Amino acid sequence: MSEKQYLLDKTLERWKGKMVAVGIGSETSFSGVLEDFDEEVILLREVTDYAGNRAKELIVKIDDLNWITLL
Repeated sequence: MSEKQYLLDKTLERWKGKMVAVGIGSETSFSGVLEDFDEEVILLREVTDYAGNRAKELIVKIDDLNWITLL
């Protein structure tokens, strides 16, 4: 019996190691390299926010994401 693979899982698997941008809430966005994900969170590394602030890593709950784009 095979487990159904959801579109989000398939897409994020293809995007691993690539630059993405994510929207959280109505005004917050970040870009960074998609490091990993599971059914609850995504992990970005080499993160920059919309104001240019930098961080090494960011964990975001998938339920809090409004959008995610491949850069």
